[in-house]
Amino acid sequence: MCDWNDDDSLDLIVGERLGYLTWFRRTGTGELTSEGRVQAGGIDIHTDNNSWPFVTDWNEDGRKDLLVGQEGIGDPSNVFLYLNEGTSSAPVFTDTTRVLRSGAPFRDYRCAPVTEDLDLDGRKDLVLGEWYSSVRWYENSGTNADPVLTTFINLVPPDPDSFLNGNPPRINFADWDGDIDRDMITCDYYGSVFLRRNITVVGVEEEPGSSVARPGLPTVMRAPDLAQLSGRVFDNSGRDVTDQRRSLSPGVYFIQRKWSSDQVTKWPSVRRLIVVE
Repeated sequence: MCDWNDDDSLDLIVGERLGYLTWFRRTGTGELTSEGRVQAGGIDIHTDNNSWPFVTDWNEDGRKDLLVGQEGIGDPSNVFLYLNEGTSSAPVFTDTTRVLRSGAPFRDYRCAPVTEDLDLDGRKDLVLGEWYSSVRWYENSGTNADPVLTTFINLVPPDPDSFLNGNPPRINFADWDGDIDRDMITCDYYGSVFLRRNITVVGVEEEPGSSVARPGLPTVMRAPDLAQLSGRVFDNSGRDVTDQRRSLSPGVYFIQRKWSSDQVTKWPSVRRLIVVE
């Protein structure tokens, strides 16, 4: 779902069982009408079965690009990128490239890729649903305009025997419970829908003027020496304010740390909460 033609209405770009992509435009009355298949080089985009499109500005040039996954059993590459050579309101695609991890194409079956800045470092990461029910997070070690993907962490572990985690997961992120952080919602081939809440700790109670430190919870500090803080600094809405740390307005902020390898089933967790007065 996206505003494909920049008319302030949400449209649908839909993948199909047979591998095509179709644009459904939302009219002024709120209805959806088919505008035909999405093309590249004047030809209908046609992947292997179970195409999964995700609209994102991959190279940060202000234009909507297409990230596309496919079933691809036995295929040498299953995540493709179509860069927009037209405008944001009238996308034009001519060719496709393979998205790489550690220099090699993705070969996971039934790939469903989305981009999401999971570690809140200001760079889009790749989150991938794949055949064996797993959801993988590939951290972007490059830049926002030129992502570099290497190793992954399983947000949802693979389940090749029972597929009880959903098979294959189709992924969306949204603040389902209204607690500011974004939760993960997945659906699958069998019609199941899974909600996985983001359990990031965002604060602890404290007495006025106190400093609180508890195992596994944030450390709360009042009027800290901002010049001595390490890590990225975010305000309560999740906006990165690291470069403004010497002149932060009064409010609540937090320092974000990256996951460690033993936290593969957890969401990013806040380790230090600061209060500026």
